[in-house]
Amino acid sequence: MSALPEVSKILDSKVRLTAFEKLKHSSIFDQVNATNLSITKLLEAVDASNINKLIQQATVKTDSWQQQFRAIDAISGSLHRYDLVLQSHLADISKFSTLSQISLARLSLEGVGNALKVNPSIQSVLQNTFVDFAKSYSKLFASFSHNPSSVISLPPIVSRYPAIEFFNAVSIAKAVTVESEEFEPDFEFEEEKYQLEEDIQQETESILEKLLRDLNAELLIPLHGAWQSLESTNPDKVRHFATSLRELFTHVLHTLSPDEKIKAWSNSSKHYDDRGKPTRRARLLYICHSLNHEPFSDFIEKDIDAVLEFLKLFQRGTHEIIPKYTDFQLKMMLIRMESVLRFLLEIRLST
Repeated sequence: MSALPEVSKILDSKVRLTAFEKLKHSSIFDQVNATNLSITKLLEAVDASNINKLIQQATVKTDSWQQQFRAIDAISGSLHRYDLVLQSHLADISKFSTLSQISLARLSLEGVGNALKVNPSIQSVLQNTFVDFAKSYSKLFASFSHNPSSVISLPPIVSRYPAIEFFNAVSIAKAVTVESEEFEPDFEFEEEKYQLEEDIQQETESILEKLLRDLNAELLIPLHGAWQSLESTNPDKVRHFATSLRELFTHVLHTLSPDEKIKAWSNSSKHYDDRGKPTRRARLLYICHSLNHEPFSDFIEKDIDAVLEFLKLFQRGTHEIIPKYTDFQLKMMLIRMESVLRFLLEIRLST
C-alpha cells in the first residue's frame, strides 16, 4: 500500500504542459522543479523497507510523529506501517508544491504587479524577494532529501507548511500580476487549486483565531479589523486592511520574541540594530532556534521578506495613484498573511 497514487495525476501532468518547456530556464521555476524532485526522492526513501532504519536514525522523535505512529499501530497492528504515515504526509506536501510549479508555468514574474500598475523599481524588489524565497524553499527540501530522517526529527509543520506558504505566495503573485480578463479558467488544475485556496482559508482562520486568543486575546482586534475593512464601503478600506494586518504581524512577532529573551539568547551585534533593538531577522531566528535546522530558519526569513513586500502593494501612499483592487486580490493577500501568522504561532507550539 502506498500514498504515491494520490499525487501521480499531478506529477504526471507536468511533462504534458508545453509551458514548462518554454519556462524551463526561469530561475524561480527551476528552483521549484528542484524542490519537487527532492520531494519525489523523499517519497521513494520512506518506503516500507527503509522506514524503520530512518526512524532509528532520527535524532529526536517529536510528540506529533509519535502520536501518528501509535495511531497507525492501532490500525496495522504488528505490521508497523509507519511508511504510510510519512508517505501520506509527503503526498500532501507534493500536491501543494506541484500545483505551485504548474501555476508558475503560466506566470511571468518579470511583470509581477502589472495588474496594480506598479513601477519597475517595485517590480524589481518583488522579483528579487520572490527569487530568494524560491531558493530557500528549494534548499530546505534539498536538506530533507539529503537526510530523510530529519523529516522525522523535526515537527511535521516544519516540512508540511513551507509548501503551503509557497503555494499561497504564488497565488498572491498571480493575483497582482494577471489581469482578470487575461485569466485562463480552463487550466486543467484550476478547480483543484481554487478548492485548496478555499480549504486553506477556512482551516487557517478557525485555527488562527484560537492561536491568537491563546497568545493574547487583544490580538484578535486587528485581525477582525482587517476582516471588517474588506466589508466596508470606505474608500480608504484597503489601506486600513493592510495596516491592520501589518500591525497584527508586528504584535505577534514581538510577543513570540520578547526583547529580554533575545538578549538572553544572543549578544551578537549582528542581531541588533543601531539603537540596540533586536532586528526582525534576530526575532525570527530566536523563534526557530530550538529546531536547530538552518535551512528552515533561512526559509522563514525569506518567507517573511516576501510576504511583507507584497503587503506593501496594498499600502500605497496618499501621493500615489491608487489602483482599483479586486476582491480576489484582497482575499489572496488575506490568506497569505493569515497563513504566515499561523505558521509562526504553530512553530512556537511545536518547539
